[in-house]
Amino acid sequence: MVESSGTFISGLGKGREAFHSEVTEYCLRIGERTSEDFLRLFSCSKIMISLASRPMERARIISELTGVHERVANKLSPENAGETLQIAVDEGVTTPKDIVRLFQADDRQRYLNRHELWAFDIEGQPWKASINDNVAHGRAEKYIAYIIDRAIENLLISYDEIVSALGVVKLAGWLPSELLGQIIEAALKKSDKFTEEDLLRAAPPSSLVTHVPLDYLWDKVVVPLIAEQHDYVPKKSDASGGNSDGGWSLRPSPESVSKVESKDAPPPASSEDGDMVGEDEIIETEDEVRAPDGLPTVGMRKGLGAPPARKAQPG
Repeated sequence: MVESSGTFISGLGKGREAFHSEVTEYCLRIGERTSEDFLRLFSCSKIMISLASRPMERARIISELTGVHERVANKLSPENAGETLQIAVDEGVTTPKDIVRLFQADDRQRYLNRHELWAFDIEGQPWKASINDNVAHGRAEKYIAYIIDRAIENLLISYDEIVSALGVVKLAGWLPSELLGQIIEAALKKSDKFTEEDLLRAAPPSSLVTHVPLDYLWDKVVVPLIAEQHDYVPKKSDASGGNSDGGWSLRPSPESVSKVESKDAPPPASSEDGDMVGEDEIIETEDEVRAPDGLPTVGMRKGLGAPPARKAQPG
């Protein structure tokens, strides 16, 4: 984890993991979501179980928040650690804010279900913030601008994709004439091609959110180009049956495969099946039906479905 000028920068490196870690931390910092909201969706038990492979990390959190010696806390199972932490919250020994602070941002991203974490990030539906509520709408503008900014910085989305999704004609209709004048002036001063990057540097996300409707930005950029394209929401094909691992695997379980195979497998052949020809049903030469001239007689039977004639055994 790195702090730069008061802004959290993930230690996970550029990419979708770092982006998501930064978004979750930012939404908590600006009050888009609260620590109480976090514990409502991610209980103490769920947090400790998510850290099942990190006993020392669990012990650190338990020890610091409850006063239990770290060596003792290290012996607690994930389930017991979750119960201990919940009791500490219920008894006022610790607070949701303290828990969220100690459950570090990058660890939340590493160990929690990514789809559930994204659902938490957008639970407040910032794209629906009322323009009559200056505080909520101003916070939503900052949040959506931050999401788009960090998506660009983490290489999840390009300037070309953003401009193409929003549409130049639509943008020209929403941007104020003064800003359009600045964009035209910048374009005229460039000796080479004026690109989509140049356009969005002149009208960055922090400017777009004040002129373009938030729901339009959300529907055209955030949902399709970020959330869906980078698997922060369950795939549509998983909507009915989804898996609990964040939507990464579409492979059916061994149980379902065996059920399908047993259901679709053909029934075993029966020795009484009339369509099967047994070895003793092969017609011998003298019992074959005489066919018309020119046609082979081998294998023809005296009558359809009639049992084959057998030679008398010498006494």
